[in-house]
Amino acid sequence: MKILFVCTGNTCRSVLAHFYAAKLAADLELPHKFSSAGLAAHEDIPQPAIVAQLLAKEGIKDFKHVPVPMTGKLVKSSDLILTMTAEHKAGLIARYPRAAKKTATLADYAGFGKDDIADPYGRDDLFYFEIFKIIKSAVRATLEKLKAAPVHSRPAASGPQKKEVK
Repeated sequence: MKILFVCTGNTCRSVLAHFYAAKLAADLELPHKFSSAGLAAHEDIPQPAIVAQLLAKEGIKDFKHVPVPMTGKLVKSSDLILTMTAEHKAGLIARYPRAAKKTATLADYAGFGKDDIADPYGRDDLFYFEIFKIIKSAVRATLEKLKAAPVHSRPAASGPQKKEVK
């Protein structure tokens, strides 16, 4: 399964979720593939150093990332799209209506409710640390949800649904 995390600039939240999910899935021997993108991403947006530091503490060494802009191709190639805020979700669906059935906020999909995951960009390191704790919990809950889904199920934004057999 291909899971895409989306935020604004693809420098903080979606990147933390992407790389943490990939590490956790590898550790758990889950077959999922992860990527991330930003609705307003640009390759010249600087990557905050704290992002690499937080990921290094999780065992993710030699972290390198260039912000990836959201595209229709990413929507099409993703099985599940998890945004950091309801505004991201609405903006993504407005731009790519075909994404609606496979898009949810990370917090909602993880079962944490309708709250947004706040943007730490430009904030102090402690704020990044706190946001990363939330992201890690939500990613763990998401992977548990996907692991519990039957093989014939497809995780949609509203939760696992059976695939139509033809």
